[in-house]
Amino acid sequence: MDIDPDEIVTVELRWDNDGLPTTYSRDLTRRQLGELLLQVDDMAAETD
Repeated sequence: MDIDPDEIVTVELRWDNDGLPTTYSRDLTRRQLGELLLQVDDMAAETD
């Protein structure tokens, strides 16, 4: 099974903001999601 890098996926982030749950969602392509995850990984490496 091949994965289409241009397929749209929905990313949903949830966090607690001063006792109020907050949800943020965004539609991205799988390619954009991969690039975003690499950036987050790089940022995490810099803060270690």
